[in-house]
Amino acid sequence: MEELNKNSISKNENDTILSWIKYLETIRGYGEHTLDAYKRDVLEFSNFCTDKNYEFLSPDKYIFREFLSVLSERQLSRPTVARKVSSLKNFYKFLIRDKIISSLDMSIFKSPKLKRSFPKSIESNLVAQALESIMNNESDHWINLRDRAVLLLLYGSGLRISEALSLKRKDAPNGEWLRVKGKGNKYRDVPLLPIICEGVREYIDHCPFDTNGDEPLFLGKRGGELSPRIIQRRVENLRYELGLPSHTTPHALRHAFATHLLSGGADLRAIQQLLGHSSLSTTQRYTDVNEAELLRLHKAIHPRS
Repeated sequence: MEELNKNSISKNENDTILSWIKYLETIRGYGEHTLDAYKRDVLEFSNFCTDKNYEFLSPDKYIFREFLSVLSERQLSRPTVARKVSSLKNFYKFLIRDKIISSLDMSIFKSPKLKRSFPKSIESNLVAQALESIMNNESDHWINLRDRAVLLLLYGSGLRISEALSLKRKDAPNGEWLRVKGKGNKYRDVPLLPIICEGVREYIDHCPFDTNGDEPLFLGKRGGELSPRIIQRRVENLRYELGLPSHTTPHALRHAFATHLLSGGADLRAIQQLLGHSSLSTTQRYTDVNEAELLRLHKAIHPRS
């Protein structure tokens, strides 16, 4: 079995954590980034217990309380603490489920209340400006075409960046619909605009690397798999060059896709399906964005305001 490469962790703890990770990946369908974060969080608590000579696999609420105190002293953000708490609760619930331990008092582990955040969208004219400007970059022409094609998929079909970059050559958009593998290994069909198919086709025609159907559609400069960070950095540069809003990120293009559909009268359930949200409450946040924007416009324009 794979080793976690942590000197302070015992073989039993190593095997237990890896069994949990395998369960999250194969049964629960957690993505790579989530798994990495959860693993780091649990290893952090394991190291804490080792340093204090505490029992890692069956801690009590006082050990949890001390660990929370350490996190508080580090002045971590609330979302970070909330994720660490979620990781540990998930791990120990797995231990109880698999009868590795009989029970555990986790009452002290209440996730901190997070301020409700709303998805931040980008106006359509700014997106158009960014898509046009990206072709004027000093990079190789095929790279500009590649980055533009990725952004078209995010904005035009509402894909997550991980979903766009996980597409294989055989998945290249060609037609009216694209089948996407999303979170939890769940598939969904998203609509394709002609401009998306054209953009991807132009990128493929200019890409200097020959690939087979099972290799990544979007390639890096040397022909390997394209890193999400490359696209994120490209959008950062566009933000500075064009003076775009500070929240302009690849994921904000997905938010724009949803917000513009809602503004155009699309049904909330349909948007949920297109975005691949498992819960309607997640999609419901876009109605809050729309209402907030309407209120802002009302205050700015109404003569009595």
